[in-house]
Amino acid sequence: MFECIENGAEIAEDVVIGPYSIVKAGAKIGKGSVIGGFCFIDSNVCIGEGNYIGNAVHLIGKVWIGHHNHIQDNAIIGLPSKHIGYHFYQGRVIIGDGNFIGNGCAIDCGNNHLSDKYPELLPYLSVDLERYGDFEDATIIGNRCYLLNNVTIHHNCRVGLGSLKTGVGDYDTVICTGCCLNGFVQVRQGSELSSGTYIREFASLGEGSFTSMSSHIVKDVEPFSFILKNKNRGFAENLMKKFHCSEKDVLLLRENFDSQRSGRLKLY
Repeated sequence: MFECIENGAEIAEDVVIGPYSIVKAGAKIGKGSVIGGFCFIDSNVCIGEGNYIGNAVHLIGKVWIGHHNHIQDNAIIGLPSKHIGYHFYQGRVIIGDGNFIGNGCAIDCGNNHLSDKYPELLPYLSVDLERYGDFEDATIIGNRCYLLNNVTIHHNCRVGLGSLKTGVGDYDTVICTGCCLNGFVQVRQGSELSSGTYIREFASLGEGSFTSMSSHIVKDVEPFSFILKNKNRGFAENLMKKFHCSEKDVLLLRENFDSQRSGRLKLY
């Protein structure tokens, strides 16, 4: 009732769309999805099956959302990237399956200026992404990620990608309230960022990294490291238990970590 659905939008029969929402021509919404009121769904948005999209969520530009995600009120996904000289470029956002994205989260799309300036960094952006094909212009959220309220993820970040076995509980990767990831940051599968963590651009956090509240991460973090007061305090033992990883498993992950880094930052 009172929604505006343009001709050319592809909407499954059992989709529910709340009042005063706008769905542009070309948008695709899969079966069983629920769209709240006052939402904006742009023409290049593809939403999979069984998703819940809360009130006043804006999906802008090229956004691909998988299945069974829960996106809460006032989230904005697909904003043009904020990078000096490239803040008008609009790439893509790719979101996998089974994620929770909290109130007021902002996720910027990617841009592709790296191919011009730093072609040697393309392998860094390609880690775990063969199935996405042309991935350079994308910001990517993997599977089973839990983003609390007001998390900001800037352009070309990769969150929740990795090769760990599924951990205990509903979610693998957790980013708490008020965290900010700057451009080209990797937060790999199984990591947990406590509230107020800020991560500088090009930083790579290996699988199972843990940061304490109000951390300022300015270097790369090896898998299953525990960062407290901006210093590496050793193994993140609770996350090792969650993912059933021994010290031997962690050391193997750390041996492979160099191939997943940009090479622009030192290690903690």
